[in-house]
Amino acid sequence: MKYKIIHSVFMLLIATFLFAGCASSDSTTQETTTDTTIDSQPATAAETDVLPEDTVDTNISANNQLGSRMNLVALIRQNPNLSTLSELIRNADMVVALESPGTYTFFAPTNEAFAALPQGTLEVLKQPLNKFELTELLQSHILPNRVTAAEMKDKMALKTTQGEEIIVQLSGQKITVGGANVTATDVEASNGIIHVIDKVLIPPKK
Repeated sequence: MKYKIIHSVFMLLIATFLFAGCASSDSTTQETTTDTTIDSQPATAAETDVLPEDTVDTNISANNQLGSRMNLVALIRQNPNLSTLSELIRNADMVVALESPGTYTFFAPTNEAFAALPQGTLEVLKQPLNKFELTELLQSHILPNRVTAAEMKDKMALKTTQGEEIIVQLSGQKITVGGANVTATDVEASNGIIHVIDKVLIPPKK
């Protein structure tokens, strides 16, 4: 009889221990599952700063309402006619600078403008050893202040971030800057404005 009582108590203790262990295990599993669910939630467009494909406008224009919410780099990147410029900005490590808050003016040469450079020039500029020259070339297309088409005056001198001046010329509705025709004006970005041009502006040799 005594043995049966001891055995019953012993079995009760084992059952209690096992129940407690299972409860602890279930609790741990539940916490782990909850954490995993939170970590694996898909990031929203706001968190990743990437726009859904169906909202990207591949045509850059003064009426691009989407553009007013994008920085200079994003606007240039989303336009197929400016893909060469986008690549050169990355090669020059100027992405962070051109994504930062500011009031820049960017005269953006098209792919055709870069293709019109003397043969081999573009390939040479892309080489890491020529990063300084590439940076100076891009800086000659950027103003440290925001200038709209309406604010440009004939024979107006605009000082670039490269340090040299480029001259504006007006002929009726036609605008040229540094000898390049402005083909699209006043494309608004969150940190400046873009004017598309048909020629690469070459800084003078020092």
